[in-house]
Amino acid sequence: MKYSYIKRKKHFLDPEEVLLDRKVKEAREKNLESLESPISPFLIRGFFAISLFLFLVIFSRVFYLQAIEGEYYQQRAEKNSTYHYIVNAPRGIIYDRFLEPLVFNSPSFSLVMIPSEMPQKDEERKELIDKVASVLKLDKEEIETLFQSRKYHYSLEPILIKSNLEVDEVRLFETVSQGNSGFNIISDYSRYYPFKDAFAHVLGYIGKISSQDIEKYKDYPLTSMVGKDGLEAYYENVLQGRPGQKIIEVDAVFNIQKSLGSIEPEKGKDIITTLDKDLQLVFYNSLRERIEEIGSTGGAGIALNPKTGEILSLISVPSFDPDLFTKGSPTELIDEYLQSPFLPLFNRAISGLYPPGSLIKLLMAVAALEENIIDPEQELFTEGKIVITSPYDPQEQWVFRDWDDHGWVNMKKAIAVSCNVYFWAVGGGWEDVVGLGLSKIKKYWLAFGLNEKTGIDLFGEADSVLPDTEWMKKNRPLDPTWKLGDTYSVSIGEGGFALTPLQMAAYIATIANDGVLMQPHLSKEESPEEKLRINVSSENLNIVQEGMKEVILSGTATYLNSLPFEMAGKSGSPKTYINGKEGYHTIFGAYAPYEDPQIVILVFIEAPPQNVVATLPVVKDVLGWYWENRINK
Repeated sequence: MKYSYIKRKKHFLDPEEVLLDRKVKEAREKNLESLESPISPFLIRGFFAISLFLFLVIFSRVFYLQAIEGEYYQQRAEKNSTYHYIVNAPRGIIYDRFLEPLVFNSPSFSLVMIPSEMPQKDEERKELIDKVASVLKLDKEEIETLFQSRKYHYSLEPILIKSNLEVDEVRLFETVSQGNSGFNIISDYSRYYPFKDAFAHVLGYIGKISSQDIEKYKDYPLTSMVGKDGLEAYYENVLQGRPGQKIIEVDAVFNIQKSLGSIEPEKGKDIITTLDKDLQLVFYNSLRERIEEIGSTGGAGIALNPKTGEILSLISVPSFDPDLFTKGSPTELIDEYLQSPFLPLFNRAISGLYPPGSLIKLLMAVAALEENIIDPEQELFTEGKIVITSPYDPQEQWVFRDWDDHGWVNMKKAIAVSCNVYFWAVGGGWEDVVGLGLSKIKKYWLAFGLNEKTGIDLFGEADSVLPDTEWMKKNRPLDPTWKLGDTYSVSIGEGGFALTPLQMAAYIATIANDGVLMQPHLSKEESPEEKLRINVSSENLNIVQEGMKEVILSGTATYLNSLPFEMAGKSGSPKTYINGKEGYHTIFGAYAPYEDPQIVILVFIEAPPQNVVATLPVVKDVLGWYWENRINK
């Protein structure tokens, strides 16, 4: 074999040979067998780790964009050419029992924000929010909070900012809006309450959907108005309609190119109530004027049909204008309501707890007859007081003073003149009357259902307070023992005993309807339903009913004698303390006509000036009107 080689110049080297001598020298000095050196394992592992990290970053980002945010970016892509506008549906109308509308819907405008279309630079966005909030008198911090919320930050769905915009407000907005700025004006429906404060507590009002509402109504669009109180809230799922949509095509600068169709909204279902519009107005105006006239802080009124449980009227005074809360302005007036010491937003009729006072004497009379504590014709001589001597120290005595000296009284007269001594005796015992005692009194509280809410179709009904030994331990820890004086107190509806005005009205209705309480309700679509039936003799119940009639004929309410029909009733003046000073609430419960009860009325007024006939003028106004305009017709 022949080998050939290429002759090169003496001083010419290839590039790879430049460092050869130096490397050979280094190899000899270090006794290396080879000029090659392997790559460090540390570098290999580092390279692998960096490569894996970059792969995971890229993979997680792709997964996030595709799997998690895929729907959002798909919507964004569609939004490049089409826009979906929510069209809110009108709410159902609420009617009274005679099909008179109690609320109205009217076309309106609302301001909405689309977070994904808002300026993304903080300075630009805050400047825009400041301008819009300034001209429309909005809370800019609230709008910014909505935008920053993780739930809404990238939302393509409009969020309601303000409803019921006036035309002037729309024009003001147009002066500060900047094309597709993230704010928009949409066509909407406003809710109008023509009878204002007279129906505010029973109808309630609507307002823009809140974060708490969204958790409850998950399928509602963010432009929705929802019921916040009263029937509007209780029957929200019935009254709320199904929203529609309008789809349009836009170009790159959001100019509308054409309509791509629409889905028409469906109106909410109407509700027919048991309320009597005209009776409610008469009752409300009479009670409000009386409260203002005598300088009371507030009161409540209820009228119902004892045979069906239908609520004819439900009133709380002072009241408020629901239109202000639906619109959300003027904020100054809303703040006045929220800060008022008279609590105009508080529904005294179903949420207020008050001692029933002498109203409870009717129950005590039924219990005493059923338990054979006293014969209804037996008379007790009352001297306006009971004196109790301590069994441990004869020198120690307690005096319980009645509001008057009633002399000799039997059961009917005791009811008529509201004799405390008589009912202290049948409740806790006195002289030769043994008395019911707490356990038997409590038995009849439960029999009349006073331990339960009435179950009316409104939110916010309060629980009653029925004092007993356990209650005493919690509320009088320094002196927790139940004493005779405590039994005396609950026997006349005091001593921590508390019911709502609605419970008091239902209790009177039970007596008026011969021991049967029909379920109180506000929707006319509900069929009358028996809630409870007390197991007492009709003879004993009739004795109590006759005592109630005697209240009008010769007792504490002869003021009502001039009405052209027979009726029955019972007054109450439970003791209370306001700002540390002793006072008395006033209550009157009644039903009419006596032989065929068609209406029960309960009027409650908070702590009027002493010696003022507070409730009876209202009772006379309402029952007189009802006789002339409903029963006689």
